Amino acid sequence: MSAKKNTKDTDSDVDIPAMNFESPADETLMTTVEVMRFLNLSRTKVWMMIQNEGMPAFKIGGDYRFRKSELIVWMEKYRFSKKK
Repeated sequence: MSAKKNTKDTDSDVDIPAMNFESPADETLMTTVEVMRFLNLSRTKVWMMIQNEGMPAFKIGGDYRFRKSELIVWMEKYRFSKKK
C-alpha cells in the first residue's frame, strides 16, 4: 500500500512527496521533555548528547524534535554486553 502521491504546497509550485510510514508508532516525533522521560536524562544532558554524541534530532523553531525510531537505532551503539 505504498501509493506515491504528490501534493502541492499552497504557497508555491513545489511538489511535496506524500509520507508513507510502515509503522507510525516508530515514526513518532518526540519533544525534548518526552525524550528526557524516555531516556531518564536531564534537559542539559540531552542537549549535550545532541552536540557531542550525535543524537539525531530536528531543530524546529527554538526546540528539538526527535524521531523515536532513530533514537532507538542511535542508542544501539552504546549497548554494553558483558562477555561470559
